Amino acid sequence: MQKLTYERERELLNQLTLDDEQAFTTLFHSYKNKIYGFILGITSSKEISKDIVQDVFFKIWKMRRRACEIENFNALVYRMARNAALDHLKRASRESTVLSHLSVISKESTSDDPFEDIKASEIKVKYESALQKLPKQQRLVYELKHLQGIEYAEIAKKLSLSVPTIRSHFRNALNSLKSNLFLTLFIIITHF
Repeated sequence: MQKLTYERERELLNQLTLDDEQAFTTLFHSYKNKIYGFILGITSSKEISKDIVQDVFFKIWKMRRRACEIENFNALVYRMARNAALDHLKRASRESTVLSHLSVISKESTSDDPFEDIKASEIKVKYESALQKLPKQQRLVYELKHLQGIEYAEIAKKLSLSVPTIRSHFRNALNSLKSNLFLTLFIIITHF
């Protein structure tokens, strides 16, 4: 699709205010490839970049009633895309940190120090308990992703769910485990 003129873009934004799906589709097709390439440069993931493009345009659709107030649509779309990509990277970094801690917790201890073995055993029991408290779907996604190393797309296919839903279940499982284990870990580590 060819680049939109400023006048045509303004016209489409005015139409979008009136819930014009065709105007939205035209804006989407005019920007999707540029935004996808931009996001791909930040995330280095085709799958994530596609998801972010969809999320950005979903947000634009939700704010369509105020579309005529947008001064610079191009700048808005790129800012939304950049922010979404950076938010994804921050979230992924936090998840990576939590996963590394959970990996340590879930492994058996083979220390020469009996107190370390007791700590590790107690931590493992708390971890297993926290894992069992997760809702069934979250636990299943967590186990498939973290413990078995299966990719989001494959899990989504296996469970007949969307990739964003799988990501959401995994993120929620991590947050629950982190919050359920934080105090326990702190108490165990500081009292031995």
